Amino acid sequence: MATSLLVEVLTYPHLRHDLSQVFLALFTHVTNASEIRSRIIAAATADGPKGDEERELINFAFIDAKTIVSREHLLSAVNVALVAASHDSMTTKTVHSEILWALNYSNNISESIKRFGVGSSSGSLIVVRIGDINSFKPTGPRLSPSDITTMMTTAVQGQLTPLREISQETDMSLIKKYYKLNSEPAILRFNAKGLKGTQPNAFLDEERRIIDEIVTSSVAMKTVLA
Repeated sequence: MATSLLVEVLTYPHLRHDLSQVFLALFTHVTNASEIRSRIIAAATADGPKGDEERELINFAFIDAKTIVSREHLLSAVNVALVAASHDSMTTKTVHSEILWALNYSNNISESIKRFGVGSSSGSLIVVRIGDINSFKPTGPRLSPSDITTMMTTAVQGQLTPLREISQETDMSLIKKYYKLNSEPAILRFNAKGLKGTQPNAFLDEERRIIDEIVTSSVAMKTVLA
């Protein structure tokens, strides 16, 4: 499959141009997570044109893929960030960091970045770019999907993988911990039924479906409950 086809593109024509496109990609077998994290930290305080250039090169949301249950879970956070940005009501400084904030159970920004952002040992990453305007050429042509793909694959050393395979990267124990699901009544009731009359894989699939619904709804309600 062509590399560019592995980057999913969503269009939001009702939003202003800098929020009108969303690019999504899943990278597995990532080998430079620590470097990406260091670049993000350094770019935040870099001065001058060099600093601007570095910030543009890593102008993405880097999400640890093990913290995402499904495409719907991911898009729920993206939509929360888009709505906040379009109404100039973001809790964080950028629309990309707003995605990480939206994913977190609490409103603690530092915790959001620590839990859901790229970590030194992240082995798989979801990379999101919102907006297609190159800050260095504001009057130039719109960035194309191939431009974004090149920027992503330059920043991340890993294997581009279809986003539909995200479920293979999820750490369900971590999801339960971060979203406080170990004491969630719906999960407790389901687990109390046990495996009686149910194949183990079917049981796990149904538990995952329930968890996906809970976390996706939790993220979607973030701005209401914040």
